[in-house]
Amino acid sequence: MSNNEQLIELLEANRYEDLFLDYLFWGNPESRKPEVIEIEADTEDEDSQWIELSRVSQYKGIRVYSYPQIPSVKVQAKIDQKLAQKSSYRIVIFYEGDKQVWRWPSRIMRKSGAAIKLTSHEYVAGTRPEKMLRRLETIALPVGEQLELLDVLDRVERAFDVETNLETKKASGLMIALFDALSQGGVEEEQISQTLARILFVMFGDDTGMWSEASLFEKWIIEKTKNDGSDFAQKLNKLFVFLDSKPETNNQNTKVIPAGFEEFAGFAYVNGGIFADPIPLPDTVGKDFREAVLTASKTDWADISPAIFGSMFQSVRDAATRREMGEHYTSEKNILKTLNPLFLDGLRDELLAAKGHREEKSKLKKLRQQIADIRFMDPACGCGNFVIIAYRELRTLELSIIERLIELGEIRMQGAQHEIILGAVKGSDDFDSLTSVSPMVSIDSFYGIEIDQWPAAIAVTAMFLMERQCDLLMQEKIGSAPNRLPIRSSSHILTANALRVDWGEVFPASDGVSYIAGNPPFIGQYTKTKEQTADMKAVWGKDYDGYLDYVTGWHAQTLRFFANRAGEFAYVTTNSITQGQPVPALFGPIYREGWRIKFAHRTFAWDSEAPGQASVHCVIVGFTRDNAVKQRLWEYAKLNTNPVEVAVNTGVNAYLADGPDVLVQKRSKPLSPVLPPARFGSKPVDGGNLIIEPADYDAVMADPIAAQYVRPFRMGKELVRGLDRWCLWLVDMDPSDVSKSPILRERLESVAAMRSASKKAATQALAQTPGLFAENHQPDVDYVGIPAVVSETRMFYTVAHLDKTVIAGNKLYTALDPDGLLFALISSSMFITWQKTVGGRLESRLNFSNTIVWNNFPVPELDEKQQEAIIAAGKKVLEARALHPDRSLADHYNPLAMSPELLKAHAALDKVVDQAFGAPRRLNTEAQRLELLFKRYQELTR
Repeated sequence: MSNNEQLIELLEANRYEDLFLDYLFWGNPESRKPEVIEIEADTEDEDSQWIELSRVSQYKGIRVYSYPQIPSVKVQAKIDQKLAQKSSYRIVIFYEGDKQVWRWPSRIMRKSGAAIKLTSHEYVAGTRPEKMLRRLETIALPVGEQLELLDVLDRVERAFDVETNLETKKASGLMIALFDALSQGGVEEEQISQTLARILFVMFGDDTGMWSEASLFEKWIIEKTKNDGSDFAQKLNKLFVFLDSKPETNNQNTKVIPAGFEEFAGFAYVNGGIFADPIPLPDTVGKDFREAVLTASKTDWADISPAIFGSMFQSVRDAATRREMGEHYTSEKNILKTLNPLFLDGLRDELLAAKGHREEKSKLKKLRQQIADIRFMDPACGCGNFVIIAYRELRTLELSIIERLIELGEIRMQGAQHEIILGAVKGSDDFDSLTSVSPMVSIDSFYGIEIDQWPAAIAVTAMFLMERQCDLLMQEKIGSAPNRLPIRSSSHILTANALRVDWGEVFPASDGVSYIAGNPPFIGQYTKTKEQTADMKAVWGKDYDGYLDYVTGWHAQTLRFFANRAGEFAYVTTNSITQGQPVPALFGPIYREGWRIKFAHRTFAWDSEAPGQASVHCVIVGFTRDNAVKQRLWEYAKLNTNPVEVAVNTGVNAYLADGPDVLVQKRSKPLSPVLPPARFGSKPVDGGNLIIEPADYDAVMADPIAAQYVRPFRMGKELVRGLDRWCLWLVDMDPSDVSKSPILRERLESVAAMRSASKKAATQALAQTPGLFAENHQPDVDYVGIPAVVSETRMFYTVAHLDKTVIAGNKLYTALDPDGLLFALISSSMFITWQKTVGGRLESRLNFSNTIVWNNFPVPELDEKQQEAIIAAGKKVLEARALHPDRSLADHYNPLAMSPELLKAHAALDKVVDQAFGAPRRLNTEAQRLELLFKRYQELTR
């Protein structure tokens, strides 16, 4: 019976405990005793109902219950409300007959406040089980690994919480319709972004109680504008003016509506800059736009978190524009991977430590002040997601403190007032803000810089709306929330090139700690524009070496910003900043300024919630100047899996390895005395005319003159995959043979033409010798061929001995290896560990370098006995390969299909190499080898 069949059998037999414990690898429930809860009657004539739930399983605080009936949806909601008092996270499985319903609570925001919406997933025995199997596969935990709560929640939410995805798709469709209607009406993109942000704000106000009545905007459209849309643009312009107009008052100090604006009664003065700059919509924006706005206004926008606005609005723009700007929308999961270890985890730990302490009240008030004093900036903020999430999480933390202070009697609630002070009035000398229920965390403490006005407009609006949702949650929790209209404070989002402005002027100093985090644009070393290269030179100055990706410009600006103020920072970036030559160029200045890594996520696959995004491999690195902070490190078993935090013994270095802070610089010759030089193969620069592809081989060989100059030709691809390719090697060609051979004449003429047409003077000069490769590095003895690029999935670097008659191309390095020592060393786990750590990458593939990787490979001095043992072990690897001579290196080293003989030979090789590096025995992990490698490197570079 297959695993899926067993899952279905347990599922349909309602054997949920066996399912979770034996197949999903969750833990035992904390108690076998049933969970008994009372469901109160709705009327006095009815009796209360007692429900007895079975405890199925639990993991990291997520509890699973089952109940052998399927009650009404109303009763299910009541059951969940009772369970919520005991567990923040829970799955409840109701089952009866052939039917079962799985429930997972999803938090959403309603106009009346934050609410729990139970997602419902039904399964009926005998029906197609694919969806349920996918859900079970998603929540199955890895065997033998301990995941954090956030990781497990992520799995459960991906399996059961479909609300956000559905809301995003729905909202994106509505925004696209609005965008198209405005665009067709002749509105420019810059004005479209501002208009959509304003429309969104008004619709959100409709659904979250900002106006005098619910759905006021929708009713206004229906009752006050013409069906044909002929007056819609004019009236919408007028509404926006009204929302930005401070109300007038009469003699009785009562607000009055100015003449001509009576139809807007019920709307409120907004302020805050959202409607400050008039953008008159043309009359060409008519019926289509009115219908699109009316359709959008029927959606309950209170259900949609501002955290998804970035995804929603970026889906409106074309993918080409996003790539040009280097935009990559950051998911909430990746934002929290950044913000949690940067500062949120520490604050939560302080809150937890304060509870129950003998000085709890004072500790809580001190923590509240600390949170209120925090200043945060995302200097590449896009649609503001980092700023939005940071604000939301700090408000949530403050609300937890307020709730606890109320429980302790430090804050006394009186009715539904917005600010309850202990015997004081706000503004008086003895007013104590720390004993007020009024939020101290303000959006005025949040900053952003964004080069594109489109997302900047969305960021400002989304921040106001997140503030509103946080207030709704506060209203739900303690029955009190501020009245924000008119808006008195706002976030600070500057539209500018972040690498050309003084961040100190954007983000002023304060008494609190400043944090900077974000996701700067992903633009590679070779894809920068001239303007972007100029940006990099400006911010890096003398430290710019030309190899740094554009994203590192934000590191340079951050170092300058924090020169004279306290704070920490973290960025999501491409993984190139921790690989190869850019590492010392970036981390050298960072270390020089007194910073160290606080936490890091090793390479993972980009998880973007925006549609159409390209695949990117990222890292997250956070920095601190506090030497006492314990460094944290997360790694990924696979690029698209959840992270696992690993123990850090020595420290997290620039290569995101647990090891000393070393920076591996380019080196012109090998550091180790036992290693021979490795160099590039020969470079044709021929337009393909000196290379003979398989399809042309027979024709060339049919020419007896040309045939005598044909040699096997290998790049890395041919070497690894066992492919045939040839070249014309004309180093010793008799000049008279050109006139005798049509093949030679035609190909050399094509080479000369190609080189002459080049824009490079050096290439033009090579047109005079069309029969020669542009660069000739061919060894005159047998050699080892080292591919420039190999798959990251390989357990060992794939190299092979080649005859001197085989011409090595420029994607194949060559090195002399008369006794086999080089082959053995580069075939070891020790070498590929070094390659993966300090070498560069092409996408995710391993990119060999002689100057960075090979010349710095820290092989210690080897005595004769050690060399003989390593050489002998290398020969055993060759013998294991020879057992299957028909297999290519790619076949031999397929990580899922290596032969037992080859694995055994490599294990024996690893043992002698590991011992030569100083290990007492064969090592088992990459971390163990890195510890030795960095130790040997330090010894050799002293």
